[in-house]
Amino acid sequence: MSTTSTHRWTTVVGLGLSALLFTGCAGQAPAATTAPVAQSAEDFDLDQLISAAKAEGPITIYDSTSKVEDMAAAFTKAYGIKATGVKTDAAEAIEKVTREAQAGNVVGDVVAISDLPAVKNQLLPNNFVTNWVPADLAPNIDASMQEPLVMITDPSFWTYNTEAFNTCPATNIWDFTTEKFTKKVAFQDPVGDNGALDWYSQMAQFGDQQLRDAYKEAFGEDLVTDKDSAAAEWVSRMAANQPILTKSSEEASEAVGAGGQDDPPMALMSSAKYRNIEEKGYSLGVCEGLVPWVGKASPKSLTIASGSKSPNAAKLFVHFVLTQEGIEPQISDGKISANSSIKQPEDAAHVGKHLNEIFQFDNAGLETDWASREIWQDLWRTSAK
Repeated sequence: MSTTSTHRWTTVVGLGLSALLFTGCAGQAPAATTAPVAQSAEDFDLDQLISAAKAEGPITIYDSTSKVEDMAAAFTKAYGIKATGVKTDAAEAIEKVTREAQAGNVVGDVVAISDLPAVKNQLLPNNFVTNWVPADLAPNIDASMQEPLVMITDPSFWTYNTEAFNTCPATNIWDFTTEKFTKKVAFQDPVGDNGALDWYSQMAQFGDQQLRDAYKEAFGEDLVTDKDSAAAEWVSRMAANQPILTKSSEEASEAVGAGGQDDPPMALMSSAKYRNIEEKGYSLGVCEGLVPWVGKASPKSLTIASGSKSPNAAKLFVHFVLTQEGIEPQISDGKISANSSIKQPEDAAHVGKHLNEIFQFDNAGLETDWASREIWQDLWRTSAK
């Protein structure tokens, strides 16, 4: 996997839940009750899968977005198999999947979870969920996104107020650590955001040289630090620069984009919030050309409950959402399909224009991400002023 900026598509769970996930083998999910269709590229047959799926019962899908309801409805319309989408955030989905598997009473057949380190290090090893990559689509999905399978990545962009500024006030992410941007950068509080902690870990593992090069470009000298990585140095300086910590990208979009501001802050915010340009009259623009990345894209996995009574219908749903028709409800506001053959639609943030400028996660780093969350939390807390 290349560590360049063009490499292919990258809620703190409480201690009580973590303890729950570490339960022993007695809580493992039962085996699927219907023999699944063969998974090898040679044996895969979509028509066979459809036939097997139609012979099974209905399925339920857990996802953190209400758009799962539209996706389930589209699946039902396409195949005549009843599917129900249930909006469930990542922490709740992990707990549900765990409890259902331990009880031998699976409700959620397909599970979309944005906390990939938890999926990789807890749900999969305990056989609560099964990873399945459709063989006919696998060549279009980067290897770094197949274990576990990534459904979409969710981009967040460094954003500025286009009413107040003609161009982005920053050219380099190290700019945000300088006095000019003290109390002038908004983003979600990383202490309560596993996605941010994992992003720091991923940058340390796969973006160190880009960050060092960006530092030299910004300050004209090599980075000298006693930290383990350039990412750790950047995080420490960001925490010390008194950023505006928000509870959500919605709050960040308001802080940046609301009209009538003379000197509004910048923010790292979800591309989905660019819909507020039309809906609320906000002035939001991607900080184009920002070095080394204009933003980052967090992955969401898609796995099948090991004890599903409808494993083939679940597989067919996984296949469906990796097609243009199936994923359309999610990519319409800027999400990016893991299937590189999917055409990126136009959206308010113009995500398709920036695909090669976004920091992407690599599943090869998930074990390190999982193990280092507390370290990144501590670094943030001890550096903050």
